[in-house]
Amino acid sequence: MKLRSQSGFVLPVMLSCFLVVAIIAAGMLSYVSYGTRVAGIYMTASKSRLTAQTALDTTGSSILNSFSVYYDAQKKYFMSKTALDWFNTYTASSIGTSGYLCSLPATSAINGCDAAVTIANVVQSTTSQGDTCANVTLVATVSTSSPHGVPVTRKVEEVICFSMPRGSVFDHAYFVNNYGWFQGSGVTANGNIRSNGDMYLDSLSYVNGDAYAAFNLALGATGIITVDGWGTTRNMGISTYWSSSGTWARPTNPTSSDTSDTWAMGYDGTSSLKQYQDILDMPYLGDLSTTIEATGTLRQNGTVLVDGTYSGNGPSGVSGGADAGCLVLDGTSRPIVIDGSVIVPGDVVIKGTISGQGVIYAGRNIHIVGNVTYRNAPSWPKPDANPATTVRQNASADLVGLCAKGNIVLGNYTDSSWLSSVRNYITPPFVTAYACDDSDASIGYSSTFAGNYTANDGGQKITYTSKTVRGVTTYTASGSTSRRYYESAVGDQIIKNNIQSGSISEIDAVLYNNHAVMGTVGQCLFNGSMVCRNEAIIYSSSVRFNWDSRLGSSSRDGKNFLITLPRSIGIPSLVSWRELALCD
Repeated sequence: MKLRSQSGFVLPVMLSCFLVVAIIAAGMLSYVSYGTRVAGIYMTASKSRLTAQTALDTTGSSILNSFSVYYDAQKKYFMSKTALDWFNTYTASSIGTSGYLCSLPATSAINGCDAAVTIANVVQSTTSQGDTCANVTLVATVSTSSPHGVPVTRKVEEVICFSMPRGSVFDHAYFVNNYGWFQGSGVTANGNIRSNGDMYLDSLSYVNGDAYAAFNLALGATGIITVDGWGTTRNMGISTYWSSSGTWARPTNPTSSDTSDTWAMGYDGTSSLKQYQDILDMPYLGDLSTTIEATGTLRQNGTVLVDGTYSGNGPSGVSGGADAGCLVLDGTSRPIVIDGSVIVPGDVVIKGTISGQGVIYAGRNIHIVGNVTYRNAPSWPKPDANPATTVRQNASADLVGLCAKGNIVLGNYTDSSWLSSVRNYITPPFVTAYACDDSDASIGYSSTFAGNYTANDGGQKITYTSKTVRGVTTYTASGSTSRRYYESAVGDQIIKNNIQSGSISEIDAVLYNNHAVMGTVGQCLFNGSMVCRNEAIIYSSSVRFNWDSRLGSSSRDGKNFLITLPRSIGIPSLVSWRELALCD
């Protein structure tokens, strides 16, 4: 009896245990199944979100590439704030100007998911630096299924800023699109220097910044920097720079002994030679009438000479003469005042004091016949204990651009010594042939310019006859004659009448042109930035290039002043990102 009683007790217990174990096992299996299902959903959701990001990145890259193709074909038109009009035409599936559309692909498979990107909106705006930008809103929708067949959809919205900032060429004190050269113990650059080809430096020169050379297949340049003499240039230490560079030179980084107060793009006391770089885009000035927002004014002696675009006679006064559309600007007795961008269709002859913030765009040459100096120049104390104050003060200081579709010519080219000094540097083989913008055909540049600036350009310049009565000589326009690339349409006599006594010793301006900066100066300061395709400056004793750090793309005092300088494509940036929906 006892044994049978125990047997009857154990069996139910064992059955109960088996039941409990079965229940637990079933629960565990259910839990594992549920967990696996949930994990699969979330892993699929994570995969879908990454796929959405991939689709957005791919689309953004495609838009940039298409815009770049358009830019390469139309870059001559990218001087004004209409530079991003390409983005104004858009639908949910495409963006861009006809012929240069970026069509978004229909739903496509990415990472095993169905991905589609649409354009929700495009808004033109201005960045914090004052640059023109197009904010493009893209929405990526990704649909797929988890391993258990559960549908998963992710929607991600991204706003990308495509910008056309001031060209990065203006980040340099000296930039040449061809062969760069710094020779002579008197050459100093307070700022970076760069060539879109090889560069030749003298070991006696000072480069308080970095020097760049670029590989350029069109020039046959490998991007090397050759330093004659000791094999390296010189540069100043911070303490020497503080004491001897002057207030015009860019600030240091850090600004003072307080190493926590930094100044981006300031001089850090080092100098590097950077070879084999990529070339930087230097856009041509195209048809000024269609590319420049000429809404500014130019005053001389209190009178408005230019309101937007100049349309008067030249200094000869001859209606329809060879110098029509040319201007002589003389600020020696009273400053020339500029506000915004203006266009002078012909040549500009300039000297004296200039004030304001703006750009003079010349349809041909700009002839600098004397010192050009700011009335209210910027200043960077060294060391600087109050950099924030410096930024505020310099924001209202003068900043003027002199931009020419032709050349910027320095000094008195009517003097025979001028041509003998520069001839070897404005003719082949020093100047190699290069492609030109088709809008420069009207000023004598064919599709490919042979490189001889001493040749006739096919245009005319005014001629004058003289008459002396009682010791007073007067000059009267008497016709016209052929003109060389470096000469002005105003005629030799106007240049002679306006050339300053003594050599040019200071030029305060941002210099930019389609072709060359050439000529003679004395012991000279260039304060601003000099950007050109070819450079042929002959100086006396010493020459110093002080970069205006207000032009810097990331400088502490870089901003959009009231000047519209040539632009180039910027690196796209992310404005915002958010997830619109998570459906499972």
